[in-house]
Amino acid sequence: ALSLAAVATFATRWLIPRLPLLAQKHPEIVVHIETRTRPFLFSDTAFDAALYAGTPEQVANWPGVQAQLLMHEDVVPVCSPRLLEMAAQQSGMPRGTGRAHQGLPPQVLARLPLLQQSTRPYAWQQWFDAVGVHDAPRALDGPRYELFSMTAAAAAHGLGVALMPPMLIDAEIARGDLVIACARPLRGERGYYLVSPAQPQPPVLAAFARWLQAVAGAETAGTGATPTPSA
Repeated sequence: ALSLAAVATFATRWLIPRLPLLAQKHPEIVVHIETRTRPFLFSDTAFDAALYAGTPEQVANWPGVQAQLLMHEDVVPVCSPRLLEMAAQQSGMPRGTGRAHQGLPPQVLARLPLLQQSTRPYAWQQWFDAVGVHDAPRALDGPRYELFSMTAAAAAHGLGVALMPPMLIDAEIARGDLVIACARPLRGERGYYLVSPAQPQPPVLAAFARWLQAVAGAETAGTGATPTPSA
């Protein structure tokens, strides 16, 4: 058995759908998952490892651990189809243009309600800076949510535009609940790491770490979006 601490949305939307692959390759491994969003001392818990989202500096300042980068956190603006079409029409774009092409211009996005991630308070400011929009009065304003799952739900219900990692909203995109609001992705400061105590990994953790790195690496390389158990 492996006891894993994990950031909630990444565990729910990325890791758990891929655990059938782990069961296929390592049927002897059982993974227990609990939610943790911040660094902790492994000596004070029963966790064997943690799936952590953070910056390289945050990981470096986590005492007594070793960290394995799984993937970087790329983000892209998304919103409900209705909000996209409404914004496109208000900006004078022909009906259906927003969804049929690359979404809305960044300047139009800057005037829409923007949903904020409380753990990434400057994400929208960084995105607008990257796309060359210097007049974004709402970049730091708007309702704030702690979890990406909350932000995704708010965006799907038309409350505003969210800046989301596409890998965490595969289901919403597939169902059409969310659409790309502007096809200008940005590599954020954060990445997803497997963190464990700074000592030789026991065999079960070492096997899990190898499997996790292989799955993350394959998807990062574009060799498969969401693996299935038969893959």
